[in-house]
Amino acid sequence: MNSKWRVRLYNLLETDQARSRLALYLNHFLIFLILANVLAVIIESEPSIGRPHSGWFWRFEIFSVTVFLLEYLARLWCCIEKAEYQGMPAWRARLKYAVTPMALVDLIAILPFLLSLFLTLDLRYLRLLRVMRLMKLTHYFQGFNVFLSVIQKELKSITGALVVMLVLIVIAASLMYTLESQRQPEVFGSIPRSLWWAVVTMTTVGYGDVTPLTTAGRVVATFIMLIGVGLVALPAGMLAARFGEELRERKRSLHLHIEQALADGQVDEAEYQLLKDLAEKLDISDEDLEKNIALLKQSNRTGRCPLCGHQT
Repeated sequence: MNSKWRVRLYNLLETDQARSRLALYLNHFLIFLILANVLAVIIESEPSIGRPHSGWFWRFEIFSVTVFLLEYLARLWCCIEKAEYQGMPAWRARLKYAVTPMALVDLIAILPFLLSLFLTLDLRYLRLLRVMRLMKLTHYFQGFNVFLSVIQKELKSITGALVVMLVLIVIAASLMYTLESQRQPEVFGSIPRSLWWAVVTMTTVGYGDVTPLTTAGRVVATFIMLIGVGLVALPAGMLAARFGEELRERKRSLHLHIEQALADGQVDEAEYQLLKDLAEKLDISDEDLEKNIALLKQSNRTGRCPLCGHQT
């Protein structure tokens, strides 16, 4: 009986989001609660509102933490139904799940309240931790998975670009300290003081609160600004290119699986369900799945590519 309920709960929380009305309502409720919590933290930070209504905010916090705690325990209980944990002892599967990023995000959502029961915390830091509940949205918007996948695959390249930028910032700060420390000791009197100017200039933000006065300093600043324009844009270009490649790879993977399912000329119910599961895993909408199936069926009937018209 426990196993049956655990499977139903796992499907409700993890796999039935696009097929079960109850799962859809549950997801919408949790999304609304997360956003309401963040809004409550923002409004509560205003003394003229937070102090007179502190009791209401406290009751809403208790209700929210109770829901988030139940959700966390439910996910921890039913996580052993995940395919990747099959064959593992239950305690090991749950421990492995508990240290995953998604589980840690769920823990962070309830941590501020638990800490406040045992520790005296500055309200500013407590509110900051509560705002982190926004990270729970990664459960309910599958597009975040594409972003995380892109970051993971491009991590080495992005890290390399950031290291180069850091080296150049330190060099720029050292140069400006050497050239400007005599004229502006209050802002360029040491390398750490010069770092603020170097970061602002290299990232092309240009607040204008600190500017070089010597001719040599202005020449150096010109080169740093020109280098920063290209260097800061480098990680963004890497991510944009990888996003396009990632989306193409996912569509290509779905395309190949649809071709395999259409090998006998039709897609039966079991094959369609597998394709739906794959599309959900790849963050491809049901509409795109239906469109791809229709296009490939047309291609099989006519022997021509429905997109370019060439013979297949």
